[in-house]
Amino acid sequence: MTKLFKFCEAGLNFTFKISGSFDVIGRENIPPNVSLISVSNHLSIIDPALCAAAVSKEPRFLAKKELFKFPINIFLKFYGAFPLNRGKVDLAAFQWGKSQLSTNNKSVLIFPEGTRSKDHIIKRGYNGATLLAIDTNSILLPLGIYGTETITNYLQFLFPKKRVTVNIGKPFKIMNLPEKKNKKTYDSITLEIMERISDLLPDKYKSKRVRKSEKDFIYTKTIG
Repeated sequence: MTKLFKFCEAGLNFTFKISGSFDVIGRENIPPNVSLISVSNHLSIIDPALCAAAVSKEPRFLAKKELFKFPINIFLKFYGAFPLNRGKVDLAAFQWGKSQLSTNNKSVLIFPEGTRSKDHIIKRGYNGATLLAIDTNSILLPLGIYGTETITNYLQFLFPKKRVTVNIGKPFKIMNLPEKKNKKTYDSITLEIMERISDLLPDKYKSKRVRKSEKDFIYTKTIG
């Protein structure tokens, strides 16, 4: 892990210890000594740092390109971020994700919703994590983060005064793919991914739509 990540992780743990709380549930579900794709719901600007601290592998994540302005861009790059062009296919970001997963014990963090949920309810996801997982045959690790929704500026990192939880679910892989895949296939897989994330959240963060249970999943299977 980079010295910057270790420093930031220690800083976050310290600030939450003196002003708030930061609980991680399910660390035993993290596969050791392997790179993986972490997928999470998204509520706040602090989510990437807290999800990275919870998984405790060398973090890599995609951040909207608008954030990469001097001097913040220097910090983001050293921390493990790569700029993402949202709203269109970004081949450079996809290739970067593949290269990170080809090395050992990294966590490529993706928020499939693509942006923070304004009403805090988990939304439908985009297919980026699905496509990356299929292309690299990677393990996916679902995370449910909650309690961060009222952290809206960087100064609150110093005195968060919040009770935050990251709930780590069981790892899974994408399986049973048909020979001919199309957008409907990818949409169905992404829906299963979002259901796995939703299962880790309290009810008030869940969608009211009809949901599938794991026994009805077609394309994703829990491992380990």
